[in-house]
Amino acid sequence: MKAPALPRRGGGNPIGAVMTPMIDVVFLLLVFFLCTSSFEEPEQNLAASLVVAQQTPGAGAAMTPPPELEDVKIVGEMRGDSTLWTVNSGRQTTDLAELTTLLGQLAAIDRALPVTIDAGAAVPMRDVVGAYDAARAAGFGRVLLAADALPGGRNP
Repeated sequence: MKAPALPRRGGGNPIGAVMTPMIDVVFLLLVFFLCTSSFEEPEQNLAASLVVAQQTPGAGAAMTPPPELEDVKIVGEMRGDSTLWTVNSGRQTTDLAELTTLLGQLAAIDRALPVTIDAGAAVPMRDVVGAYDAARAAGFGRVLLAADALPGGRNP
């Protein structure tokens, strides 16, 4: 004959839930979120430029950010017997070696900028090719030539 079962003390678990599968699921979720999360600092994702102000004795320096470059524009016009090249409506030169140096300084900032050469009709083709070669020698990969529209608004 079988002995009768004695009642348990402490009440026990009336539902009879087993905790092992629930702990397994929690650990699997933990591993999933650890594998899919990225540990990059948010500051590295923000585009920001740091401007360092120069301090003068006794006064705070005004901080002006550098101008943003969208493209490089070279305008050529005849002045006497030589071509005067103007870079971004600023520096002017008649020497192609100096033009190469100016463009090299801009290429050090961003070589991916497009360079547009806008030479007037009076500028000799050898000077336009020289400006093109100067832009390529400075390291720019995209050099464009600007052209005027034909009379009557038609494109060439």
